[in-house]
Amino acid sequence: MRISKNPDVRRSELIEAAEVLFREQGFKQTSVSDIVKKVGVAQGTFYYYFESKDDALNAVIVHYIDNYKAGLERLLGDESLPPVKKVEIIVNDALGMHTCDREFIEFLHTEENLVTHQKYMIKSFEETIPLMTKIVEQGIAAGVFKVDYPEETVEMVAYAFGYLEDALSRSPGDAKYHSRLRAAECLIERLLGIEKGTLHIAPSAERSLFMTHG
Repeated sequence: MRISKNPDVRRSELIEAAEVLFREQGFKQTSVSDIVKKVGVAQGTFYYYFESKDDALNAVIVHYIDNYKAGLERLLGDESLPPVKKVEIIVNDALGMHTCDREFIEFLHTEENLVTHQKYMIKSFEETIPLMTKIVEQGIAAGVFKVDYPEETVEMVAYAFGYLEDALSRSPGDAKYHSRLRAAECLIERLLGIEKGTLHIAPSAERSLFMTHG
C-alpha cells in the first residue's frame, strides 16, 4: 500500500534535495531528474510543487532566509541576553557565513549565480532588517544604545556588512582581514553610542546558535 506524504513535507524534501545538489553539482549541472531521483519520487511530483528549476532555486533561497529569520526572532525574544550580546551574535554570524556555511556562500558567489546572489541579498535584507531594528530598539529602551535613527542605521550597516562579508569570503587570508574586523567593531560601537572595546567581533567556523536549518 502506497503512503502519501503531507504536501508540505514532500515540498520540503524537494527543496532540501535541490539545495544539496545545487551546492554539490552547481545549478546548471543539476537537472530536475537529479532532484526527484534523490527524493525518490516521479518527475511529475516536482512540477506539482514547482513551475521550473528556477522556481525551485527561489524556494531554496526563501527556505534559507526563513531559517535565518526564525533564528533572529528567537534571539529577539531571548530576555536572558543583553542587547550588546545580541548585536555581537548577529555581526559575528553575518561576517562568518563564508566559514560556517561555506558551501552555500561559494554556491552564491559563482559567476553563474550572480543574479541569484543579488536576489538573496535583497530578500534577506527585506526580511531581517526589521528584526535587527527591533533588537537595536531594545537597546535604546534599556538605555544602552544611543541611536537617533535605528531603522536607517541598521539598514546602512546591513548593506555595508553584506559587501564586507563578500570581501572576507573572497580573501579570508588577506593581510587586511583582522584590521577590517577591528574597523567593523569601531564602526558599530560608534553607531550604537557604546564604549569602545564593548563589542567583540570574532567570526566562528561553527554555525551560530541561532542559525539552524529545518
